[in-house]
Amino acid sequence: MEPTERDELLVRIDERLKYTCELTEKQEKHLSTLNDRTRKSELNIDRNHYRLTNLEDDIKTLVNCGLPLRLTKVQAIGGGSGVLGMVAVLIVSVGKILGWW
Repeated sequence: MEPTERDELLVRIDERLKYTCELTEKQEKHLSTLNDRTRKSELNIDRNHYRLTNLEDDIKTLVNCGLPLRLTKVQAIGGGSGVLGMVAVLIVSVGKILGWW
C-alpha cells in the first residue's frame, strides 16, 4: 500500500468514525427522550390503576350498602326552593288562565 492510498484510507476511516460518533450521540439523545416518555407513561398507568381500584371499591360499596338518600343542607334548600318556585309559577299561570290577574 502506498502512502497516498494509506492517507486516503485513514481520512475515510476518520470521516466514518466522526459520522458514527455523531450518529451515536443522536441515538443516545433520542433514547433518553423515549425513556422519559416511558417513565411518564408508567407513572400515568400506576395513577390510573390506583384511581380505578378506588372507583371499583366505591362501586362495590354502593352496590352492597345501597345509595345513601340523605341530602345535605344545601341540596335540601336548593330542592325546596326549586319546588316552591315551580308551585308559584303554576299558581300564577292558573290565575292568569282563569282571569284572576
